[in-house]
Formats: sequence, C-alpha cells, structure tokens
Amino acid sequence: MDDKEHDTYDLAGLCEAADVTVRTVRYYIQQGLLPGPSARGPNARYGTGHLDRLRLIRRLQAEDAPLAKIRLMLEELDDQAVRHMLAAGEPRSRTSALDYIHALRGGAMLLSEPAQAWSRPAPHAPAAPDQRAATSRSQWERIVLLPDVELHVRRPLTRQHHRKVDKLIELARDLFDEEA
Repeated sequence: MDDKEHDTYDLAGLCEAADVTVRTVRYYIQQGLLPGPSARGPNARYGTGHLDRLRLIRRLQAEDAPLAKIRLMLEELDDQAVRHMLAAGEPRSRTSALDYIHALRGGAMLLSEPAQAWSRPAPHAPAAPDQRAATSRSQWERIVLLPDVELHVRRPLTRQHHRKVDKLIELARDLFDEEA
C-alpha cells in the first residue's frame, strides 16, 4: 500500500485536485456516482478513491458517456478497478461521426481498449433492445404509502422495472389496507 492511498482531502481540496466545483461533487454524491465523505460537516474527508472516481467520471464524460451509464459502471467497480481504468490511458479518438452515432444507438460506451473489460453492463442493466435505456438525468420520486411509510424510486426506469415498481406499490397499498 503506498502513501497515496492514505491521502485525504477536505471538500475544497478535492475539488481543486479534480478540477471540479463543490456543486459538482455534491451532485455526483446525490446521484450515486460518488460515495459520500467519511464524516459530515466541516470534518468531512474524501480519499484518493474519491479523487480517482472524479477523474474517471470526467474521462468518461469526455467520451460522451451519459451519467446514468457511468453510475451503473461505477457501482460495479472498487477503488482498485477505478485506478486500473485510469492507468489504462486516454480515451481513443473516434474515426467518424458515423462511429459516434452507431455507438450511441448501440448503447456502447466509448472506452480505450484496455478499459473495455471493465465496461460490462451491471447485472441488473436491461439487455433487451426494446427496453428504454437509462438517460443521463435521474431524479428520486417519493411515494407515500402511509403517513410513516414511503418508497423512494430513482427514475427513469426501464419499462420492465417500471411495471414491477407499479406492482410493488399496488401490493404494498393492498397489504396496508388489509391491516386497517
């Protein structure tokens, strides 16, 4: 283990090292792209893993990968895997606009060759072409089942997951109605 793994940053230091704004870091944490700090408030500390993830997010965004796909990919990676992807080098350049459009329609992430092994879709990612792909924007929906019981869902969802969430809501409401 090298000393680099023990480096910690306050929020301002992390932002300076990653060349991002405070607002960006907070947004990425809210969207699940970046884990939260080790503590809250003025004692919040961020590690090298946070910095590496920020750098990888920026690289993938430069390759036009949507944030939703980046989030799904990062959920599957530990800090060592993120470091490996960063060490793999700069993204390859596209050869034509047609390649870019093909990659967008096919949902492929444009990564450098060594990094493609890490770009497999998450196991819960939709595989069927008729399912709607996640977009780069998402938001949480709060569904109140009872005054003290809520369900929180990150949208957008695939059609299949949307149907399952609707069924879950229906079953939960029926269950709570039976108790009354």
